[in-house]
Amino acid sequence: MELKIANAQIIVNYAAFLEENEYFEESFKVYERGVELFTFPISFEIWNIYLSKFVKRYGGTKLERGRDLFEQSLEKCPPKSSKPLFLMYAQLEEDHGLAKRAMSILERATQAVTDEDKFEMFTIYIAKATANYGLPATRPIYERAIEVLPDRQTAEMCLRFASLERKLGEIDRARAVYAHASQFCDPRVNPKFWAEWHSFEIETGSEDTFREMLRIKRSVQAQFNTEASYLAAQTIAAREGAMEVEEESIAQDPMAIADRESGTKKAGFVAAKETTLPSVDQEELPVSQANADEIHISDEDEFE
Repeated sequence: MELKIANAQIIVNYAAFLEENEYFEESFKVYERGVELFTFPISFEIWNIYLSKFVKRYGGTKLERGRDLFEQSLEKCPPKSSKPLFLMYAQLEEDHGLAKRAMSILERATQAVTDEDKFEMFTIYIAKATANYGLPATRPIYERAIEVLPDRQTAEMCLRFASLERKLGEIDRARAVYAHASQFCDPRVNPKFWAEWHSFEIETGSEDTFREMLRIKRSVQAQFNTEASYLAAQTIAAREGAMEVEEESIAQDPMAIADRESGTKKAGFVAAKETTLPSVDQEELPVSQANADEIHISDEDEFE
């Protein structure tokens, strides 16, 4: 390590060697030197092992130090590597700290992780909020998730939100959630959503609400049909434009012109056809028809 030639595996092996000999603080110092030497994503593995060992040994006895270590690890952590660290941090607060701090950490995680991990992070956040504060406390979490998630995941989150409102007996709120989610659900692609809304209206709705659901369904289907037609027209126009540009470039390229002409006839050659010509000596031809490039050699030159 002093020669600065140690890799991450050497750091981990050295710390494990010290831990086996019960030099726990010295092993933690080795981990700290390791995370200073390397950057992400290599330092993520060292942080992951270091924080796991620290929480396992001290738990809540050195809570402030543990919080400081987690904040250091998340300071320069890229979004794609931050989810495990956030979950470990929230679990530390839930087991040994405050539930309120654990909820705030999960809320930070929903903003810091990548788009691919946001749906899972919101799911964990909602489950923890339900366990600690009850179902009504999850409403603002659902609302914020619907705002930030992609369309496909928004529809799934809306189904869960509507199910929550139905459990709480808020039928009008559930109907409003279904209506909001309908704009993301093509009836040909997401039949599950429309089947669930259909059964919901049969169980709890009236004739007017059922007709409204059918009207929204027709409107959404027409909208998706228009969008599909528009995208198809844009694709065809883009292809035709690319072909026109290619033809113009070929028309301006002399080599392309020559290649195109050579496709119909060979340059420098005359197409053969079956004709019968009378045998005529070269000397009897007129001067204009004789070969102008013929080299005349006298008999003496030929003999020599």
